[in-house]
Amino acid sequence: MPPRSFGRKLIDYALTLIFFALVALLAVRLAVPRDAPEMSGKAYVIDGDTIVLTGTHIRLKGIDAPELAQRCGEGLDNYPCGQVARRALDKLIAGRTVRCEISGKDKYRRDLGTCFSSETNLNRAMVEAGQATGYGDYQAEEMQARAERKGLWAGSFDRPQDWRKLHEGSMETPPSFIDWLVDAINSVYGWIDQKLGELW
Repeated sequence: MPPRSFGRKLIDYALTLIFFALVALLAVRLAVPRDAPEMSGKAYVIDGDTIVLTGTHIRLKGIDAPELAQRCGEGLDNYPCGQVARRALDKLIAGRTVRCEISGKDKYRRDLGTCFSSETNLNRAMVEAGQATGYGDYQAEEMQARAERKGLWAGSFDRPQDWRKLHEGSMETPPSFIDWLVDAINSVYGWIDQKLGELW
């Protein structure tokens, strides 16, 4: 086997150095507590009160929407209210950029946020439409939706928190390792991009 050329050795050393630099950056980034008071980007809707934004699971603060597997109503009026709530949130976002103000974490370590699509407060809009209940906030909006029999309030339903207690196997699932890994990689890329921007 012919010996490697000087140029090839130089490329190999450079690639090795870059690899270890990225590993070091990732380790440093993960060691620093994440404090992202605000983030924005294209959102993927998980359910009526959870989105993924730049690889991060965000739970809409102060509201509680039906679980994806949840059904509401009785008899012939039975319908998949969890799916309806998900579609309602997706329709409110309508493909626009979403901006979230982060304030704390839930028990699954997801960021809690108040999120906006254009000027629409998504948390409030979901409760106003009767597609979510207040969960510590938005009580006036819930009372109004209830009085107008909007969304969930048009028929009978179990509050999402009560439904979860009855259907423990269908409870919200925490973000997976893959979700965490994607979030970590996105954080590293964002940090590198920011540092390069500061240099130039």
